[in-house]
This record gives sequence, C-alpha cells and structure tokens, in this order.
Amino acid sequence: MSANAARWRRLRAHLDALRAADLDSSADRVGAVLALLAEAGDDLEFVLTRRRDDLPTHPGQVSFPGGRRKAAEVTEAAALREAAEEVAVRPDTVEVLGQLPAFFIGPSRFWMVPVVARWHTPHPLQAQESEVAAIVRAPLSLLTDRARWRKVRLSVTGWSLAWVLDDDHVLWGATAMVVTMLLDVLEPGWRAGTDPVDLPDDREVTPWLDPRLRGRSLPPRLADAPTRDRGGVDPPGAVDRTRTDAAGAAIRRAVGMLRSAPSSIVVLAGAGGTGAVGVAAARRLAAAGAPVTTITATGGTVDDVVTEAFDGGLPEAECYIDALVGSGLQGRLRDAPLDMMLALRNHSAPILAVDLPSGLHPTEGLIGDSVPATVTIALAGMWPALSYVGLSPFVGDLYLWQPGDNGIVRLVGGPDRADAEGGWRE
Repeated sequence: MSANAARWRRLRAHLDALRAADLDSSADRVGAVLALLAEAGDDLEFVLTRRRDDLPTHPGQVSFPGGRRKAAEVTEAAALREAAEEVAVRPDTVEVLGQLPAFFIGPSRFWMVPVVARWHTPHPLQAQESEVAAIVRAPLSLLTDRARWRKVRLSVTGWSLAWVLDDDHVLWGATAMVVTMLLDVLEPGWRAGTDPVDLPDDREVTPWLDPRLRGRSLPPRLADAPTRDRGGVDPPGAVDRTRTDAAGAAIRRAVGMLRSAPSSIVVLAGAGGTGAVGVAAARRLAAAGAPVTTITATGGTVDDVVTEAFDGGLPEAECYIDALVGSGLQGRLRDAPLDMMLALRNHSAPILAVDLPSGLHPTEGLIGDSVPATVTIALAGMWPALSYVGLSPFVGDLYLWQPGDNGIVRLVGGPDRADAEGGWRE
C-alpha cells in the first residue's frame, strides 16, 4: 500500500468514528471551512489561502477557504460554496470525507466546523481578489519538518504550534489547530512528543504585528469617552462593598454610552464581588427604565434585585453584561459560571465585561474556557492580563473606571500593542 493510500485510509477511519452529535453547531455564528487535501506525488498538501492584508478582520492570516454558514444551509454545502467563491474550486472535483467536531473560536465568537475533503481532480484555481491575496499550498513534508515549526503565545502561560511556510506566510491560530489535528491522523507520531512550549525562545513568532497588515481599526465602542495611555495604569485594589454601587453606576453609564443603544439587556452575575457590581448595575438600569434581566446560578433576590435561576440557556438580548467572575478566579471556570459562559457563546450580541472577561486570570491570562468581550470595563486599575497583546481579542475595547471619578476613559497604546485593536475580530 502506498503512503498516500495509507493516509487516506487512516483519515477516513478517523472521520467515520466521530460521533455525529459532536460535529456541528446550532449556533447562529457558524463558519464552515474546507480542509482540502490533494495528492502531490507521494505527498499530500493542504490548499490554503492568505487573506488580504487590508481586511478589517483576520488580515493577512493563512486560512482554509470558508465563511459564514447561511440560514438553513447545510455545513458541507456552505464549505463547498465558500471554497468555490474564494478560490474557484469546482465542487464536482471534491470528495467530502467528513467533518471534524465544531469548536469555538474565541477572538471572533464563531463556531468553526472543518469539512475535510479530498481533491481528487485538481484544476487551476483563481483567487477572489476582494478577499484572497494568495493561494498557498502546505505539503505534509513541509509541515513535519521541525525547521519550520514555530510557537505562538496565546496567553501569558499558553502556547500553540505555528509554521513558517515560506518568507511570506506563517500558519497559526485556528487553522493551525485544525492542521495539527489532521496531522496527528495522517502522520502518527510526527511531533515525537514535542509541544510548542518545548521549542526555543527564538522560535516564537508574533504574526499579528506584521507591519504589512493594514486591517481597519474598529471605532470605539463607547461614544465620547476620552482616552488615556494604558502604560501608566497600575493594577487595582479590591472594589469593596462601599464602592460596589459606584462601580455598578459606572457599568450602567457604559451601557448608555454604547453606540447602538440596546433595547434588552441580560446581566450574568456571579456570587462574588464582580457579581455584586453586576447586580448593582442591573438595579441602576432597571431604575432608569431599561428592560434588564439578571441571571444567577440559583435565582432569588440579591440586594433587592430579583434574579432568575440559570436553566441551561440564556434569553436573547441586545447586550450581555458579563459579571460572572473577575479577579477572584481560582483555576479554570467550573460549575454554574462555566455553564453560563458556554451558553453565552451561542449569542452574537455585544458583551460588556465587568473588570475582566470571565475565564481570564488577572495575571496568567487565558487558563481555560472563556468568552471574549466586546467591551471590558476595568475597575479601579488594570490587571496585567489586560495589557498583553495576545489577549486583546478576548478583552475587546478596553476602558477604565476609577473610584471617585464619574468618567470612563478608553485605554490606548502601551507596550507591545502596535495596531492590534480590531485586527483579529470578526
């Protein structure tokens, strides 16, 4: 049996063994991508694209052809349609082998579903000029070459594998994660036990700081907020009970400053100090006549605010306030806060995080599941995790409220920021 025949057999067996229930997502924001493999002599190669450098989202990234699944569209059909639009792949030349399980892409708040396919009849491709800068081939022989391996810091303590494909293309992020999963099937043992953290420091890359990228920065999410350089902002002390109501008032003001005023608001409140600020904000919002629903793990009345018990899902809203867990996070999210955060992933409305997006550790950053914020309001100071450029997609647009100050300021600049704002977000 040839090497490629053995690879195809392993891949088919792996995909056939996956549970159908794990392979798709019913969320509104689903991106279908085509992980297209073609034979190249005794090798296989992935067909990838490089997104244009001036796109507002994911500029310059190497990715699979793909895009958002339309309403009532089957995921497989969406992946084939997007590939036909982006690189002119003819669907009749492609054999769909199966799907990998859907997984959540934090920076863009999309569920990604990789559709794995064999390109049995290759033909010339044509890049869609409005989106695709180049069509990129990535052979397995190149991907398994240790000289090409790099590492990307995804958080203060976490790393992911990346590849330098050539002088112009670095493969990293969600696409690299899918490639890693498929390589584990196609080329068992290819890493020989090497994890990204094991690579030397000179193998670290920061592709989002590529000076060629000209992604359009998103406008501030809160209107009329003055700016301040984040470089001089110290870590906060605790927001004690005497200041909880003032912090809640600041969150209410932040909601009022959103450029698109929400007609419905859901507050997710945890049991600690961050949750108390969320409840205080809910009380202020309700007093101002805003339609607000407050959800806690068990329901009941909290500081004169009637809350609903979390029942496994969240109501639709035009704004969600994440006040589940802030700087008091001890280890990964778990129990009710984790379930509430996972439910929040299925909604696309803006998320305003109180102090820290739930799941981010104040000093270590991303240590487990999290959901990215559209806006983060830092309370009384800025935790170190909020300043790390690799976490900017999870922090979103960052603002600061200081006790005794009725204003909210937008934090800009600072070390290692470059022009990262807006570059990774959908």
